[in-house]
Amino acid sequence: MIEKQELLHKICAIEQSEESVISIYSNHIQNVLRYSTLDERVQSRILDMLQQLDADMQIQKNYTKTLIESIEKSTKDVY
Repeated sequence: MIEKQELLHKICAIEQSEESVISIYSNHIQNVLRYSTLDERVQSRILDMLQQLDADMQIQKNYTKTLIESIEKSTKDVY
């Protein structure tokens, strides 16, 4: 069991961690690709995947925002 405020705090912390990690790794991968000898098609595919990851992260942020709002509005204090 977890109290409402602690749950909200943990959800926000997880969201921030996820966003930071994805941003850091995405930037590193893009920088490495600049100096890579990989075929252009392979590099293009990797960049497409990174763009999809970013789009998926935005969708996840919307879900998380909805979840947080739902928990905040709830009268329950223990989950």
